[in-house]
Amino acid sequence: MNKKNIVLTGMPSAGKSTVGAPLASKLGLEFIDTDLLIKQRENKELKNIVNEDGLQKFLEIQEEVILGLDLKGCVVSTGGSVIYSEAAMHFLKQDSLVIFLELDFTENEGRITPDRRFARNENQSFADLYKERMPLYRKYADLTVSCTGRGIEEIIKEIEEKLNLK
Repeated sequence: MNKKNIVLTGMPSAGKSTVGAPLASKLGLEFIDTDLLIKQRENKELKNIVNEDGLQKFLEIQEEVILGLDLKGCVVSTGGSVIYSEAAMHFLKQDSLVIFLELDFTENEGRITPDRRFARNENQSFADLYKERMPLYRKYADLTVSCTGRGIEEIIKEIEEKLNLK
């Protein structure tokens, strides 16, 4: 792997954090969850930022947090909406391999709890969001890993094989 970092992208509940932490541990890299960094910086839940301050403000905060990262040997789990920021994605791709964790719509929708709030417009359904984001994830991905019907270990093994780490 020529790049020093691995960045995981994908829809909400696709498994970015769930796969990212054990992947980082296995590879001996630091794990960074950008959603957690945003929550710590703003001292509030992500859904509260979106609900109280608006989607645009949330996206600005997310971009600022990502552009402020010092990435040296990390696995980064991004928020699903990171792909709306060209600046953030350009920054991440500079020294990182971007892996899109792809999950089919039915399984993805089944993982979303009714109270889950994510970065979207109020009138936008999950299906609308999925359809809108898929081309963007593919656009920025250096590698795509299908997570549909698969467990964490199987996904990590495929990533290692694709990176020639096994």
